[in-house]
This record gives sequence, C-alpha cells and structure tokens, in this order.
Amino acid sequence: MKKIIVTLLISLSGLMFQFSPVYADPIYSLRGNVDLDEISEMIPNRRSMAVDGGIEVSFEDQPPMIPHSIDKTRITLHENSCMSCHNKKDAKTTNAVKTPKSHYRTRGGEKLSNISTGRYFCTQCHAPQAYTKPLIQNNFAN
Repeated sequence: MKKIIVTLLISLSGLMFQFSPVYADPIYSLRGNVDLDEISEMIPNRRSMAVDGGIEVSFEDQPPMIPHSIDKTRITLHENSCMSCHNKKDAKTTNAVKTPKSHYRTRGGEKLSNISTGRYFCTQCHAPQAYTKPLIQNNFAN
C-alpha cells in the first residue's frame, strides 16, 4: 500500500510539472521580435528636461534629479565637471544648485574642504531626465 501511494504521488507531481508551462505568463522582450544578431536601430537624441527649480521628488530622501543634459559631462577618477558649476564657490555665479553640506562630510561626520570621495561620482545617485516614450506602461503615482 505504501509503494502505491509513493508511486501515485511521484506520478502526480510529474504531471504537475508537465503542465506548469501552460499556465506561465509569456515572456516579453523590450527589443520586440528582433534577433540578437540583428543590427539595432540608432536611438534618436532625446530632449533633456531643463526645468527651472528642479524636478519634483517622488519619495522621501530621493536624490534630486538632474534637470539638464549631461552628455558632455566628464566624471572620472581625476575630474568631475559637475563641480565646475555646483561647488560651494561657483554655485551662485553659475546660478546652479549648490552641493549640500552632507556631501562635504565623511561617514563619521568629519567636515572636509573638498567633496567626500563617497559622493564624488554624482551619477551614482543623481540621474538625468529626458522627454522619452516609455518602454513599458508605468502606473506609478506620488
């Protein structure tokens, strides 16, 4: 009797796995119906969202969005061209948002004269915005 129950359970579990792909959601690719070997189309230039006063944040403690193009902005180990406008000294003359005091502190809270190395690569947290067609439907609301 025990062998019959075990055999029956194994058979039923096999059937369960056999029919599971039928009920699975189909997989959709953002590439559409294009082979991976096929040469991609050139992406058109996107108009950046130059917004006076910045872009509204969507959640608490969200890093501010970059409301201008950063196509020619260089951020390397030796150069950060964001700081040519956004540093403490030049922000007023360039009419740019000044880098906050938190970016001039170590993790331990010690004040620094230059921007903290942990905050040096701006695009690690701050992202540029552009007017584009959404790739997928987005129902997000603030």
